[in-house]
Amino acid sequence: MRWIMLAAGCLWATGALAQPLEGERPPPEPDGPPGGGRLFISPAGEPFRQGDGRAAWFAGADRDGDTLLTEAEFRLDAERFFAVLDADGNGTIDGFENQAYERDVVPEITRLAGPFGGGPAGRRPEGGRRGPPPGGGDGGLRGLLGKGPQAGGERRDGAARWSLLNIPQPVRGADADLSGRVSLEEWRAAASRRFSLLDADGDGVLTLDTLPNPPGGPPRRRD
Repeated sequence: MRWIMLAAGCLWATGALAQPLEGERPPPEPDGPPGGGRLFISPAGEPFRQGDGRAAWFAGADRDGDTLLTEAEFRLDAERFFAVLDADGNGTIDGFENQAYERDVVPEITRLAGPFGGGPAGRRPEGGRRGPPPGGGDGGLRGLLGKGPQAGGERRDGAARWSLLNIPQPVRGADADLSGRVSLEEWRAAASRRFSLLDADGDGVLTLDTLPNPPGGPPRRRD
């Protein structure tokens, strides 16, 4: 009997010690979205963390449900998310709103260094150039689609790890004039560019089964 009481006391003590002390943070969860789902980040930068996020994004953007995503539908979906990020409703995503995006909406993208330095997105509008891209090559359309020199074993940083396109930070990537702010006009232009990149055959529509799969996987450690 005495042995049983001692064993029970040891188990209780072990359980108590396993609990975090008051005011102490619990151990961090493994990388990846909560619930065991696989993170997907839409071309506009919206995160999906439950189930098949790629299919969920496509179904939501395909407004008429005909399984064909037109450029108009693609842009409307991007504009819907723009309104979410534009917290003050002034038609511009400013630096504070972009910081809120990185901090609160998709904090996963800030765990990785950008391919051009200066944080996860670098300071480069998509399609722009600041010297040769990592790994050589021109870093053009094939690189943004995840099929060129930045694809596969090459660098896929920030949002690009969970996205259809190799764009590390979708909000900063739309800042064409590098002003630190993204206007609705810039956002619409970025949506059109991204649609064109995904519309490989140029037929004006996207289908779910022809879209690339994000590479996914846990973020790489910084050296």
